[in-house]
Amino acid sequence: MTLFEYVAIAFSLVFSFSAMRLLSGLPYAIRPGKRYWVHLAFVLIHLLGTSLSFWAFWGLRDTDWTLPKFLLVLGSPGAVFFISCALVPESPSAITSWRSHYFATRRSFFLGLIVWALVGSGVTTFVAGLPWLHPVRASQAFLLLLGALGMSFASPRAHAALALGVIAALAVIASTVYFQPVSIPR
Repeated sequence: MTLFEYVAIAFSLVFSFSAMRLLSGLPYAIRPGKRYWVHLAFVLIHLLGTSLSFWAFWGLRDTDWTLPKFLLVLGSPGAVFFISCALVPESPSAITSWRSHYFATRRSFFLGLIVWALVGSGVTTFVAGLPWLHPVRASQAFLLLLGALGMSFASPRAHAALALGVIAALAVIASTVYFQPVSIPR
């Protein structure tokens, strides 16, 4: 077993807990009369983000691991799990209105996005060694902006616009980046 495989166990466990929290809440979040499409959109978007983050950790396989690097990198799945807990509580069956839940926990959710972006920026800088002008910085800046806007506005219309904006951004990214046969250099 390599050192990367060893430390990847910790990342895998935390990402798995995050995905399980989101998936276990889905049956309750989609129930008619209780669902709120903005919340459901962010749950599904975050499930995709959790999967992509796990996939991105493969890029750290050649890292010379130290305890500080490990702890910094572990902050990313930790932030992902925090966000999942804000979106889906431990007892999702107790939620009577996902709209009420969303607005009651929106500050935690969007603060989690800000922390995730900042930790990701630290990881890509100090562990992966990416320059500040690397294209991955656009996604980190987008998460920071999304987090700041989501924390700033309490209006349901603003949050609907944020959800639609994220869906549109994902569609553009998927059609221009993920479906192109190019390699992203480090």
